[in-house]
Amino acid sequence: MLKRLMLAIVDSEDIEALHVLVPISNDSLHKFVAALARNSPKTHIVGLSYTAELLRGNLFELLRTVRSTSGTLRALSLDKLLISQGTIVSGLAGLFAARHAKVTSISYLPLVDDAPKRRGGPARIKWHIKRLLYRMPDEYVTLNDHLRKKLGALAPRTRAITLENYVDDRFCETTLTKSAARAALDLPDDGTYIVAHIGRLNFRQKRQDFLMRTIERHEMAFAKTLVLIIGDGEDAQCLEEIVKGSPALSARVKLLGPQKDVLPFIIASDTLVLPSAYEGVPLVMIEAVLAQRPIVASRVSGLDSYLPESMLFPADDQDAFVKCIFAARGIQVGTLSQDFKQRFSREVFNTKAQDMLRRHT
Repeated sequence: MLKRLMLAIVDSEDIEALHVLVPISNDSLHKFVAALARNSPKTHIVGLSYTAELLRGNLFELLRTVRSTSGTLRALSLDKLLISQGTIVSGLAGLFAARHAKVTSISYLPLVDDAPKRRGGPARIKWHIKRLLYRMPDEYVTLNDHLRKKLGALAPRTRAITLENYVDDRFCETTLTKSAARAALDLPDDGTYIVAHIGRLNFRQKRQDFLMRTIERHEMAFAKTLVLIIGDGEDAQCLEEIVKGSPALSARVKLLGPQKDVLPFIIASDTLVLPSAYEGVPLVMIEAVLAQRPIVASRVSGLDSYLPESMLFPADDQDAFVKCIFAARGIQVGTLSQDFKQRFSREVFNTKAQDMLRRHT
């Protein structure tokens, strides 16, 4: 979404110059910004020698980086600094540098923390630190009203604006059929019920381990079912070991790794699943519905504002999860798909992004 936001900014007539500070080691993003700079005279690339990961846990390096980055910000004479933050603790160098250089900072934040359930211990100390960090940006841009309200509680004096994602029209305009998709992907088309999970392999957030436990516990319910796991991430090897170590999972789960184009896999599936512990606005949810496929999701992070009750289950209820998965084959998503097509279009995104920038300049 960061790339799409940059394109919207470049298209805005109100922006005279866009300076993009991007880590040199992030090859994909650096190439994207370099190409953008070549094609847009108002765009300029500034290479950074560090990433958030390299600075994590290294206070001395963080302080050194903040000083050097604040000097860069002053030299650029910026009106605003938009900082892309996965969470409030990433992108700290940018936040601190903006404060040090006295440049207005806007945090583009897709995830907002919840307070820990335990009252004491290290988790509580970290939470108090995070609460202070949430008050550092001058403004926020986030993905939906649920997250905006959470930010309002954490930083009540900081303005927060909602900017929802958009998805390419090809997901709702494809002519690919389920049978053709299954044939192209060498998947069975003999009545097998195909369920897909698409996303980063991260047990803490995406909970593929919860999905595996659910299949094992309800082995008979998944007797004529194939579950596709598409994606890569830090828990890829662990997931592979879990599947290999279980006869029930080995017979029903197919690990496909990351895929450049997920559309054929969505079309080939009967339903998709998203048993996450928390979410922002998952693109796969929008993509699935636009492609006329139901997606069964845990009722977390305000996802009930996007999906009907029939596609939601209590996050830790395996029985309800299984019931929703197999009831999904009877759900018609045509009306919801039309709503998503209007709500998550590129035109709507660009208009809102440029209106936001006009208010910020």
